[in-house]
Amino acid sequence: MLDMAQWTNLSYANVATTSPTAHRISSEWADSLARGGAAEFDGEAEKEGMMPLREAASKLLSCGIGDVCVGSSATELLCSLAWAISPPEGSNVVSSRVAFPSTVYPWARVCESNGAEIRLAEHDDSLYTDPNDILSLIDERTSVVTVSHVEFSNGQRYDLEKLSEAAHSVGALLVVDATQSMGMVPIDAHSTKADAIVSSGYKWLRGTYGAAVGYISPAVVGGLNPGLMGFRSNADLWDLRADRLVLPGDASRFEYTTIHFGAALGLAAAIEELVEIGMDEVWRHDLELVDSLVRGISGMEVEISSPMSEEERSAIVSLRLPSGTSSVDVADRLQSEYSILVTSRSGLLRVSPHIDNSLEDIDSLVSALGEIMS
Repeated sequence: MLDMAQWTNLSYANVATTSPTAHRISSEWADSLARGGAAEFDGEAEKEGMMPLREAASKLLSCGIGDVCVGSSATELLCSLAWAISPPEGSNVVSSRVAFPSTVYPWARVCESNGAEIRLAEHDDSLYTDPNDILSLIDERTSVVTVSHVEFSNGQRYDLEKLSEAAHSVGALLVVDATQSMGMVPIDAHSTKADAIVSSGYKWLRGTYGAAVGYISPAVVGGLNPGLMGFRSNADLWDLRADRLVLPGDASRFEYTTIHFGAALGLAAAIEELVEIGMDEVWRHDLELVDSLVRGISGMEVEISSPMSEEERSAIVSLRLPSGTSSVDVADRLQSEYSILVTSRSGLLRVSPHIDNSLEDIDSLVSALGEIMS
């Protein structure tokens, strides 16, 4: 458990309280680089610098190391994927209107260039998107279905296998932004049948800014020419000639340049911690905290705007406060008066506890909310 003495962070959907081990490893790498430069981080270390994170992520996602690539952010990986897939003129890309912008923007840019169409499924007043509305937008001209596995605004979780089947039935690909689920929800990459899954490391994975992971299905990776290229794109990293480019045969073809290796090494350690705990246990723990929150606020004038069915719930719970009560003001008071971190998103008060939190943390939030709302 982390030392939560200063802050009670119940906002992992925003930014994690970084794993102490991840922070230590990242800091040690930065210190060694500042102290010795290439003497302490030589060519071989740079060549292998992403491998610990690839190995850790492969365990987390129950896939091969060759199915995993490392980047600086989920957005970076999505941009490279969008140009690699490059939906052609007259085709369409399907997503949800409530999706986090980074899930859609890379595709919007490519579609604008190619003459393709973006189709966004609508949502209701609780920011809920009926999965059937997404499915209804898929047709024979669909090139890509791209979704956030868990929606950032209300925690709605999609059935990836169902979306994969619908996409594949018309020859389309499913690309998933799992930044709001990876590290909270157990994910077996092959079982989802998704073609690509990406996640930044600074939320539920408990890393820090500057490192991300991606899964690329071995069924499609060989046909993808990454949109972002650099000296690491060549299979023989240190064959530094500009007159040739031979891409690796696996997902590492999407690794194209140097990154914050310290962040990547730290994220690898944070993921190993989750693997050691076991993702089923992490998921059980997080939902136990959510259930405690729901029970605690049952007597308040607060509406739960998140899906609570077993099929669609997550550890993100968004609360609609009474009319005239600002979620921004309540979040600010929780932080300034009670040292409790939650987030205001889309007019809702978003609570997102994780493995470092306890039932006592939830009790503290419920008590503070009761005082603020009284």
